[in-house]
Amino acid sequence: MEVDGVPPSPASLYRLLKGAVVSLTRLFTHLSVSALIKDDITLSTAINNRFHDSIKNGVEASFSEIGTTYSGLSGKSSEDFGRGKPFVPYTNVFSNSVVDEEDMGEVRIGENEKQNRVEYGDLLLTLSSETPNEVGVGAVYLGCCKELYLNSFCLGIHIVRKDIVLPTYLPYLVESKMFRRFIFPFAQGSTRYNLQKSDFEHKKITLPKIVEQQRITEMLNSLSEKIVLESTVQARMYECKKALLKILFI
Repeated sequence: MEVDGVPPSPASLYRLLKGAVVSLTRLFTHLSVSALIKDDITLSTAINNRFHDSIKNGVEASFSEIGTTYSGLSGKSSEDFGRGKPFVPYTNVFSNSVVDEEDMGEVRIGENEKQNRVEYGDLLLTLSSETPNEVGVGAVYLGCCKELYLNSFCLGIHIVRKDIVLPTYLPYLVESKMFRRFIFPFAQGSTRYNLQKSDFEHKKITLPKIVEQQRITEMLNSLSEKIVLESTVQARMYECKKALLKILFI
């Protein structure tokens, strides 16, 4: 800061920058942003599990009644991957409850080639893994890509009965302990486990009524937005502190 047109001395500038770093450090400690994020994630998970463990007067339906299943890519070799049309990789389904549109693979699709496409609101499930806990892990596609395909190690379900289940609610269903308890028995195998598709899709699951789905979705979406905001604040504060320290020790 200049005083009467005189630039600050290096010593005063150093004290100013050091004071800013100290203030940011205190702000980090006072806000405990990391703790806030952790607490909100824990709270969101707890609310979701409590909600699904206490469903009353719900609707019993099987996935074969509310949608149609389809398989992932078929007839592909390693030479077909790395360019072409987007597809949802296994890791994207396994790692997210909502498909990450920034994490797509590419595959070559012929002009008249018939492959199943992923649509808005589709539930995607992992089909196979070395441990049963990793079978039937789900993610929901809520994007707007018009030509999107699915990897061959996952199962897709087109949800056609949106009067029974809301696409925006599905991510919270597949994240719940209730859903994991429901799908776990269908992971069969010895050295490698696979989802028993026909048994799974015909087994009835209790779903909350649409109005309850809407309520829990709005509540948990608000919490998710809060977590994203807190994460952004934390990242920006960290970058600001790092920049100031870099200037101090040049």
